[in-house]
Amino acid sequence: RRIPALLRRLTPFLATFLAMLLDTAVLPVFYHGVYTVPLTIVVVMCIGLIEGRLMGLLLGMIGGLFIDVTTGILGVMTFYFMAAGFLIGLIIDEANDRPITGVRFHLRRAVVSFVLYMLGEAVFCVYRYFVSASFEWYYLRAMLIRGGIAAALTVLLCPLLARLFKGKKPKAGYSGNHREVKYF
Repeated sequence: RRIPALLRRLTPFLATFLAMLLDTAVLPVFYHGVYTVPLTIVVVMCIGLIEGRLMGLLLGMIGGLFIDVTTGILGVMTFYFMAAGFLIGLIIDEANDRPITGVRFHLRRAVVSFVLYMLGEAVFCVYRYFVSASFEWYYLRAMLIRGGIAAALTVLLCPLLARLFKGKKPKAGYSGNHREVKYF
C-alpha cells in the first residue's frame, strides 16, 4: 500500500507531535529518573538529518514550543530544539556531501548528535549552577549518559523515520515512467 503524498508530507509534523505527547504525557507517568532523554529532540535531530536544516529548524520550533507551553517555561526548549535541528542538518548535509557508507555513516551521525545534545546540556548545567549555586560531579556523569542515549536513539530512529517520511528507495536500475536520455 502506498501512503498518499499529503499524508507523507505531514508525517514529520505528526512524528514531532507524537514525540512531544510521549515526552509530556506518557513518559513522566512511567519513568521520571535522571536519565530521561526528551524524545522530541531526538525526532527533531532525525528530521534535520533526513529532511534538511530548514525542516529541522521549523519542527524544532514547533516541538520546542509545544514542550515549553506544556511545561510552563517559554523559550528555553524552543531555541535549543531549533538550534539542534538546524545545526545537525547544516553539519551533515547528506544530499550534497560525498556519500559515506557503513560504520562511518552511522558514527558520523552519532558523534554530531552527541555533541549537539551535550552543548544543550552544558548550557542547562550552567543555567542550573547560576540559579542554585551548586554543582555535583554526578551531574556530569548523568549528562554523558544522556548524551550517549540521545546519540544511540538518533542513530536507531533515523532509518525508521526515513522510511516513514520518504518511503521505499527505488530499486537500482529502475527509472520509473521517465525515459533515460543520454547526451553525447
